[in-house]
Amino acid sequence: MCDPGHGCLLLIGYTCKGMPNNLRKLLHSAEGHSQRVVVIFLDVRGFSSFAKIAESSDAAEFLTSTYTRILDDYFPDAAFVKLTGDGMLVLYDYDRQTLTDAVQNAVTESLKLLSAFPTITEGDPMINFDVPTQLGIGLARGAATRISSGRTVLDYSGRPLNLAARLMDLARPAGVVIDDGFGFELLTDEFRSKFERDHVYIRSIAEGEPRPVYFLPEFTKIPEEARRPLNAKSFTEKPDTRKLSELLERGNFQHLLTHEPAKTDDLTLHLRYPATQPDGAQSPLYWTPSYPATYRKKEGRHYAMVNYNPIVAEMKSEGVQLDWPVRITIEYAVRLAPEQHTP
Repeated sequence: MCDPGHGCLLLIGYTCKGMPNNLRKLLHSAEGHSQRVVVIFLDVRGFSSFAKIAESSDAAEFLTSTYTRILDDYFPDAAFVKLTGDGMLVLYDYDRQTLTDAVQNAVTESLKLLSAFPTITEGDPMINFDVPTQLGIGLARGAATRISSGRTVLDYSGRPLNLAARLMDLARPAGVVIDDGFGFELLTDEFRSKFERDHVYIRSIAEGEPRPVYFLPEFTKIPEEARRPLNAKSFTEKPDTRKLSELLERGNFQHLLTHEPAKTDDLTLHLRYPATQPDGAQSPLYWTPSYPATYRKKEGRHYAMVNYNPIVAEMKSEGVQLDWPVRITIEYAVRLAPEQHTP
């Protein structure tokens, strides 16, 4: 993995043959250069739990065997590789002429690796114990900073690395998650058909507006929290108490909102009204059901639209009387001001 004639590939915790052992000297002469890269971030799912019960020597054997197979069989021509504990960072350089090949190769090999990972250590006589069988992979590309000293590459940093790491974290319990800007259109129809498109919020990258991603529904379930803005908090309007008879008259009603919702498909109507005793009287207990509300913007104002007809019918069937009080609140997410936002 290290060719002194073409530069060294640095693996964290190791030194390449021909590379001076004194990293301090390399850092003193290191420089940063912009380089376009395809980023593949890998993470072994369940390794932390595995490491808690396995002997340390067994955990080391598993990682050694796994990393060797990954590099030898799937990414032998990577421009840079870095171990990240229970995962791995793999980079390929690209330019206009090599972009399509780099994108297609990254996706093709990632899918092959995902499929083969449950049995990746089979045939290794040192692995005679149960090992993790799932892998999460995130793919992104773009301009990064390459830190190098002469021909020795020390590290890479930049937005595409952070993005690939965030996408890898979404690939749970396993799978491959690809950024929308990766070059999905460069893939063949066969590969594109395997993926579904979704929109997610990503810490430090897409906190207020969702970012499109592609994932494998066979392996990955995008968590609901990833579909909510990160620079937002829950907000509840002041309660409004009405009699059931007033709700009956409302029918389709629009509640004026104090703020613009951060997410327009996540408004909730909360009700609180007395339960009914066997004799039909009010109970000291209360029902607190919730219903979805629909967002509407009209003449620059923001509203939560509620159809009260089926709600009132349900309440009447429960024995709620027309003169009983019903407390109404609307809950939704609002964006934080910059000074309120904690990374």
